Amino acid sequence: MVITPQPSYVVFPPNKPVRLRVRRAYQEDRPILDGRTRQPKVVNTLVLEVTEVDGVARETQASFIAFKAQQTLAPIINSGEIFRRVVEITYRPAGYQTEYEVHLL
Repeated sequence: MVITPQPSYVVFPPNKPVRLRVRRAYQEDRPILDGRTRQPKVVNTLVLEVTEVDGVARETQASFIAFKAQQTLAPIINSGEIFRRVVEITYRPAGYQTEYEVHLL
């Protein structure tokens, strides 16, 4: 038997689309350690409760600290479309110009 550990959250590999079914979305404040100052701080995080990742049933979460990602997801969350359809998210890292492409399927 081979045991493969699974992360407890959705991993977005660079430039590879990930398809999700989302049950619930909410915002919460999370404490983190600032990477530059090494001081604790609180950041606003968008959390998606996910029931399916790439066609495989899985109870997990996807979180977004980046304001740009939150802005991209907000319209489809507010309209409710993200809960009725599969959403495809592609993480495109480019230093401080990181983008998240979001498509409803």
